[in-house]
Amino acid sequence: MDERQRAEEHLRVIRTLMERATIYRAISAPTAFIGGLIALGLTSAIWMSERHWAQIAPEVMRHISTRGFAALWLGALAIVLALNVFFVWRKAQRDGRPFISPSMKLALRSILPCLIFPAATTIWFFYDGYEADNELLLVRIWIGFYGLALIATQHFAPRSLVFLGWAFLITAAGMMVASRQLEYYSTPLVPNLAMGFTFGLYHLIYAACVWKSPVPAGSE
Repeated sequence: MDERQRAEEHLRVIRTLMERATIYRAISAPTAFIGGLIALGLTSAIWMSERHWAQIAPEVMRHISTRGFAALWLGALAIVLALNVFFVWRKAQRDGRPFISPSMKLALRSILPCLIFPAATTIWFFYDGYEADNELLLVRIWIGFYGLALIATQHFAPRSLVFLGWAFLITAAGMMVASRQLEYYSTPLVPNLAMGFTFGLYHLIYAACVWKSPVPAGSE
C-alpha cells in the first residue's frame, strides 16, 4: 500500500469513527456510570478504613500502605477496562462488525502515546517511588494523562468525551499549581479524594449528561 492509499484509508477510518460517534458515546455512558460508582465506592471504603483504624491505633499515621493504595486503584481500573471491552464487544456482535476493527486500531494508536508515561511512572512507583509517599504525584499523573488520552481522540470522538478529557487535564494542572498546599496533608486523604472526585464524580456527571440524550445529525 503506497502513501496515497494509506492516507485515503486513514481518512476513511476517521470518517467511520465520526459517523459512529453517537454509538461510542452510548457505549461510554454505562462504562462511565459504573466506573464512577466503583471509584466513589473505593474512595469511601479507603476513607472509612483509615478512620476506623485511626480510632483503634491513632499512633499509626497510615494503615493502607502506599503500594496498597495504588494496587486498589489499579484493581478498580482493571474492572472498568474489562467492562468497557465487554460493552464494545457486545455492540460489535450486534452490528455484525469485527471486534478488532480498523477504527479500534486507530483509536488505540491515538491513545497509546498518552499511556506510556503513566505506565512507566506506575512501575517506578511500585519499584521504589512508594518509599517517599509519592501517592499524590502518581495520582496527578494518572488524572492528567487520562485527560490527555481522551483529548487525543478529539478528531473522531464525541465532543462530550473531549470535554471530559479537558476536565481531567485542568484538574491535574490545578493540583500541580497547588502542590505546596496539597502536600501539606502527607496522608492518603488528598490522593484518595482526588481519585474519587475525578474518576468518580466526573464520570457520573458525564454519564448523566450523555446517557440517552438525543444527538442531532452532525452535531458530534
